[in-house]
Amino acid sequence: DARTQDHFQVRVWVCVSTDFDVLKLTREILGCIPATDEEGSSGVPNGTTNLDQLQRSIAHRLKSKRFLIVLDDIWKCDGEDQWKTLLAPFTKGEAKGSMLLVTTRFPKVADMVKTLDPLELRGLESNDFITFFEACIFGEDNKPEKYEDEFAGIA
Repeated sequence: DARTQDHFQVRVWVCVSTDFDVLKLTREILGCIPATDEEGSSGVPNGTTNLDQLQRSIAHRLKSKRFLIVLDDIWKCDGEDQWKTLLAPFTKGEAKGSMLLVTTRFPKVADMVKTLDPLELRGLESNDFITFFEACIFGEDNKPEKYEDEFAGIA
């Protein structure tokens, strides 16, 4: 969305899933943030396992930028200490209006990471889903008359 691109100078989307490894996630996030001009090619080596060095580099790159970090589909996090360690470089920014967005299927994870009340999304009702399915497959006005026999199982 153009509004998102206009508002956030840096946008990062990382799929977390079942592997909440702070070092791996930090390395992945850093890889999505453009290096600063003064950093040039002397930035942090891609394969480093020094978490402190990686996090300092993230903090430096984001220092004066407004950023959006999306941590998508977190299944588990082994405690608040792990969560706080991952967040450390994002707390040092100077620009107002940055955002960290988390998606998860698990209320326990949402409770641990929340700073605002979570927005809970529910699935579509069966009838709404079929209507949506038909619109995706056939478009608005192209639904065949007796397609149900052929596509009912798929739907």
